Amino acid sequence: ESGSPRSDIYSLGVIACQMLSGRLPYGAEVPKARTRAAQRRLEYRSVLHEEREIPSWVDDALRKAVAPDPARRYEELSEFVYDLSHPNQAFLDKTRQPLIERHPVLFWKVVSLLLLTMVIVQAWLLSR
Repeated sequence: ESGSPRSDIYSLGVIACQMLSGRLPYGAEVPKARTRAAQRRLEYRSVLHEEREIPSWVDDALRKAVAPDPARRYEELSEFVYDLSHPNQAFLDKTRQPLIERHPVLFWKVVSLLLLTMVIVQAWLLSR
């Protein structure tokens, strides 16, 4: 296919991903994905797994910019730049991260408390 503004947005998205995480958004798999079916199987590597504090909405903007399907990318560069600097409400409305990812210590405290409660109740029921 011929180049388009969406191709340029893809390239800028790849550069931004590499600048933020030090790696490519789909690894080295993109050159091997020559068909649309192979491109749909590509898995985006989030920049959130890095030790840097990157907001999830920035990762969502990058994910949209480097979407394998050009129809799912930004139409205009200005949209991409705006979403990189301002939280997009569509990205913020996504499902929240699970508690185990947001607060792992709190998660395990709650699980331990529930298990302890179950053991105490079971011991009480068996002693009757």
